[in-house]
Amino acid sequence: MRRACQGIIAVVAMEIENPSGRRARGRPRQFDRQEALETALALFQARGYEGTSIADLTDAIGVTATSLYGAFQSKEALFEEAVALYQQRDGAFAAEALERPGSVQAAIRTLLTQAAQHYAASDRPGGCFISLGLLSCGPDHHAIARRMTARRIAAREAIKARLDRGKSQGELPETSDTEALAAFYAATLQGLSVQARDGASEQDLQAIVDLALLPLCT
Repeated sequence: MRRACQGIIAVVAMEIENPSGRRARGRPRQFDRQEALETALALFQARGYEGTSIADLTDAIGVTATSLYGAFQSKEALFEEAVALYQQRDGAFAAEALERPGSVQAAIRTLLTQAAQHYAASDRPGGCFISLGLLSCGPDHHAIARRMTARRIAAREAIKARLDRGKSQGELPETSDTEALAAFYAATLQGLSVQARDGASEQDLQAIVDLALLPLCT
């Protein structure tokens, strides 16, 4: 009798905790997709695309490979989303600098000065992700490399468009070669990025910026 009562009590307790009568299951780990994307971006910035493995990503994010693929489909797709996040957040200063009101000289100065600040910031891997995320790679990843190259070319073209506008408004001499100037400033940004990754301080980078601005002062 006593055993029967204990059994009834146990069943009632189970029904109170699980009124549907279904077997209780463990609660799945919550997957924060945005947090996972930001973690992946930090890894890709620090190690590059080929230097970051799926195991690195799952360990850092704290999920299984199945969960990671379920959210992002592939490592390549995750990398592309990380690049987009970088451009929208960390790299947004470049477009803003080129579009702000003022002279072309002020726009380029702002662009380079803010690049020095962002690239040398201590709270993230040094340099520009677009410049350093994937420069050389194996044959399997050429499509990704071409997309990164296209982004760097687009950045150079944005600089040229701003220089052309300044030239048309009389802020630059008629003889100014805006294509060469744009290539020079794109190369300057890439050089600042490499210097920052090698440990250069913001002050070190600003010294380079000051010299790079001389062609606009003539």
